[in-house]
Amino acid sequence: NIYASFVRNIVYPLVILKNRSQELNYLKKFEKSQFLSLSEIRDMQLRKLKKLIEHAYQNCNYYRKLMDKIGMVPEDIKALDDIIKFPILSKENIQENLDTMIASNLPAECLIKDMTGGSTGKPLIFYYDKSRLASRQAATIRHYRWSGWDIGEKMGLTWGAVRDINNNKKNKWKPWLKNKFLNRLLILDTSTITEEKLKDFIIQLKHFRPNIYRGYAKSMVLFARYVKDNNISGLTPKAIITSAEVLEDYERKFIESVFNCKVFNLYGCREFAVIASECEVHEGLHVNAENLLVEVVKDGKPAEKGETGEILITDLENLTMPLIRYKIGDVGILSQRNCSCGRGLPLVEKLEGRVTDFIETVEGLKISGIAIATYVITNIKGIRQVQFIQEKLDSVTINIVKNHLFNSDTERFLIQKFKDFIGTNKIRVAINYVNDIPNTTSGKYRFVISKIDSREDIK
Repeated sequence: NIYASFVRNIVYPLVILKNRSQELNYLKKFEKSQFLSLSEIRDMQLRKLKKLIEHAYQNCNYYRKLMDKIGMVPEDIKALDDIIKFPILSKENIQENLDTMIASNLPAECLIKDMTGGSTGKPLIFYYDKSRLASRQAATIRHYRWSGWDIGEKMGLTWGAVRDINNNKKNKWKPWLKNKFLNRLLILDTSTITEEKLKDFIIQLKHFRPNIYRGYAKSMVLFARYVKDNNISGLTPKAIITSAEVLEDYERKFIESVFNCKVFNLYGCREFAVIASECEVHEGLHVNAENLLVEVVKDGKPAEKGETGEILITDLENLTMPLIRYKIGDVGILSQRNCSCGRGLPLVEKLEGRVTDFIETVEGLKISGIAIATYVITNIKGIRQVQFIQEKLDSVTINIVKNHLFNSDTERFLIQKFKDFIGTNKIRVAINYVNDIPNTTSGKYRFVISKIDSREDIK
């Protein structure tokens, strides 16, 4: 606690002031603005939205052509509800128009390149600048604080994105030093899960003693199951933050019962960082409304009260590459209630998308669907969409929607890369070519569907 206070009050401000002064400024603003009334937050969003639309029209060829085509001008946005006049932005739109979506008034050296892991089967590249990076990081810290964590405190992380994990390895000394003395993360790579990994991670957790555990929802369930099945004691986090996948009610109750602490669910993605998360009273997920405008639509129109619809997100702070009414591929319900915590930030009542299963092997490995999406599919040309379906431990069917770049060599390369990644040849892979891969009834595209049911194990 003494060291955490030292990091929070001395080390962190010095690092921020030297390298990212904007982050600290954003954090101070967000800590205040979260307690504005909903109407004041809406007024703030409208001001930012008007500025964003005007900027996009003046500096982004894609948006100028789009607005001219539909006969729309920036002045048409007079209220937040007027956003409905703007066309929905799909992943395909971004993939096909990337260069013309970047603001022309910014020098190339200002661009920060990022990309999704492709958990929806469609990875994409996007950009932002240092100011947006600062606001993303500040918002994440603000939302983490609701769980009881604070800057300088240790965190145990069960994570499946290998590139994040690699950034903290000792052979990259700057990120390693930053993690060692500032971020203070202990990371379990859950892109593959083995009993040996879990045993080692528990030993490290007991030595490291983090205040908060955070991780992919399904990975945290697997970890909790291992702890319970092996009667492991001595793990005492004060809270657990889950993200990246849908957290079912029965999974939440199971995790809480194993670790005897509250679970805080967080909804986020690469494109926007934190989108919404639970506060200490758990009455819904507060939207990161200073940075994002979140809509829920059904058949292109605003969803009715309590109605499930597609989630659209507008990034109010990313002027480098505006993302306006971006269809993220998830479905949910916006709440009409005010949270009793006193924050005016609007609430997401329920999320019904973002489910990612694991591929399991006969050797006992469990492979994260997000990891497969990121490291098997992303750089293979010729695949428009792909889906892995597992009904037995020794067999997987891969549904593929191909384009003109796909050939027999692509097929062989995909199969071998998949086997290499999951670390076994003891699995039969069948390729099934299809014209389309439909969404589930909840509206979510599932990259991995596992029909090996393990739900009964945690009831």
